[in-house]
Amino acid sequence: MSKILIVGGQMENKGAQAMTFTVINEIKKRYPDKEILVNCIDPDRGYAFDIIKIGKKLKIEMLGGVFGTLGKLIPNAEHVNVTRSDMERIMKDTDMMIDISGFALSSQFTIRHSVNYLVNIMLAKRYKVPMVLMPQSFGPFEYESKYKSVIMALIKKYITYPTYIYAREDEGMQFLSRFTTRNLKRSMDLVLQGSSAYDLNVLFKPGAYKPNARVDVQPNSVGIVPNVKTMKYGSREDLLQAYRKMTDHLLKSGKNVVLLRHSTEDLEICKGIKQHYPNDDRVVLLEDEYDCIEIHHILEQFEFIIASRYHSIIHAYKDGIPVLALGWATKYQELLGRFGQKEYMFDVRDLAHVEREIERKIDLMIARREEESEKIKAVTAEIQSRTIFNEVFGELPMTEQAKTETSAELEDVENATLQIG
Repeated sequence: MSKILIVGGQMENKGAQAMTFTVINEIKKRYPDKEILVNCIDPDRGYAFDIIKIGKKLKIEMLGGVFGTLGKLIPNAEHVNVTRSDMERIMKDTDMMIDISGFALSSQFTIRHSVNYLVNIMLAKRYKVPMVLMPQSFGPFEYESKYKSVIMALIKKYITYPTYIYAREDEGMQFLSRFTTRNLKRSMDLVLQGSSAYDLNVLFKPGAYKPNARVDVQPNSVGIVPNVKTMKYGSREDLLQAYRKMTDHLLKSGKNVVLLRHSTEDLEICKGIKQHYPNDDRVVLLEDEYDCIEIHHILEQFEFIIASRYHSIIHAYKDGIPVLALGWATKYQELLGRFGQKEYMFDVRDLAHVEREIERKIDLMIARREEESEKIKAVTAEIQSRTIFNEVFGELPMTEQAKTETSAELEDVENATLQIG
């Protein structure tokens, strides 16, 4: 049984989890017999695919030469669960390596982030394993001067190796185009392009998936999905004050408010908002940890959401749910622009502007909710009619049953597009 190795994923962040599940779901529809391995440090929760913990040291050692020598100097990582001989066998039996990092190759992170990212590409090249970099953000590449010449040389040498590189934003296309254009393509986020429903049988072993009790959201509800990372652009109290202002206005407008975390770390902000409404049943705090499947079912019940987590916006758009977005990076601006929703984008680096304009935009969203929803559904149908998955996996042999099912699914998407049009 040949293998497909997925790198760059994780499970605690629900956006990253959704990317992992989406890729596996799409692979298994086409190649049900492929063995899927996911390299991440998260625990195995009864998944139908294998979690392997490789570690930087082992990967660098496997490159051989000067890298192999450097790898021996790196301390052992406690979480590693495979040996070098294990990895040698895995790489020799791997048909494709797929990187699903949402954002990793950039000087905005530590130099170790970029090196670890490039080592995956180097490893694929060393073992002649085809590789694809799935839709993600790239750049900038303004590294510290003491590292810049080395890291830029590595990018230049190895970024040409992947068969396809999908940049999620035009900005990323521009950053990478100085190194390569032959294998570089523009593509929307991969979760938007995947099937609306996951096949739990390819994600979990029989009986292993134990979701929380299904959440039934009250009618006339708006979701608030904050992001703890926004706190670096202002004080905690200023951010909470902005959310309270939004909540107060929604309540005055006759809406119920549901506070939902899209990542484990965001519970802190949700609790901070709820503390201002301790006895108000119209403000509901969902404290449980929900996976990306459960979050999808919750989000689809809202009239609209106010969100700072990128993939909560992706999940909402996939269901035609409009969003008031509080972000800071180019990825938010380009995403909302693609869906014709740019007027509902707020930059959290300017909380004064958020507080000044948010009530007016909430009123506008309430008035135009159905119109915005139809616009979002039309764009989503267009994106899904040109999914990248057939291109990515097109060079691998597909079973006849998978060919039939995929063809039928594409026909359904085309029919849905025609009906919306």
